[in-house]
Formats: sequence, C-alpha cells, structure tokens
Amino acid sequence: MKEGKTGPPPERELYALLHISPEASDEEIRKAYRQWAQIYHPDKYQSPQMKDIATENFQRIRDAYEILSDEHKRLIYDIYGMEGLTSGLELGPKLNKPEEIKEELERLRRRKEEEKASVHVRPSGSLLVNLSLPQFLNGGRHNERDGNVY
Repeated sequence: MKEGKTGPPPERELYALLHISPEASDEEIRKAYRQWAQIYHPDKYQSPQMKDIATENFQRIRDAYEILSDEHKRLIYDIYGMEGLTSGLELGPKLNKPEEIKEELERLRRRKEEEKASVHVRPSGSLLVNLSLPQFLNGGRHNERDGNVY
C-alpha cells in the first residue's frame, strides 16, 4: 500500500489510496473506504509486524476518507493538494468558491514569507554604548579648548 517516489502525483495520492477516480461520487468514496478499512483493520492481524503495517495503512485510508468525504476539504485538495490543507486554510462558508480559496491560500503564503523574512530583521540582542551628551551634541568632534574628543 505504501508508495515510493514513483507513485501518483501528490494531488491524486488520496484517490490512489482508495483506488478510486477523482470524479468518484460520495457513495463510491464511502464504499471504497469500507472495503479497504476491512482489509487493513489492525484487529485482523496477529503478527506484531503485520499489525503495525496494517495500522499504518488503516490510518492513511482513514485520513484519505476524512478529506475526500468532506466537500470543502476535497475541493481544497483537488485544487491545491495537501499543501492547501496543511497551510492553515480556514474552511467554512466564506470559502465556497475556488477563487476565494485561492485568494486565502495566497494570503497565507505571503504572511508565511513575511514571517520568515522578519526573523532576519527583528532585533535579537542589545548593544551597550558609552556616549556622553557633549560628544553626541558635537558630533564626535575635537574640542579645541580642553583637547578632548567629544
């Protein structure tokens, strides 16, 4: 069930896990999930190694079903893949159209880039300077009367 780098493109991986097409209906998704969940249910295996493999595959199938059976999550996944789901895109009635989802994803991307850039700009320490007021006011010039540099 695990797929290597030669597997399907990331935006189709969840469909491949359930062995369904991206055009599958809700009923087809539910049916495929039930079929694969029965095959990979961890309680069916006695061997610890097989139980671990089954548990991992069962969780992947459950995650795929959770995304594909939710109308909003599926729409985001179909457009942007897992990145759209993991980027913090808020789901709800305000993001019903693909254009709205795209705008929100771009806004979140920009905010993330700004946060990365601001890490290099934010002050992270302090600097202690011993500066006298006369030196500051004279611009650090030499005072002819007493010979001191201010």
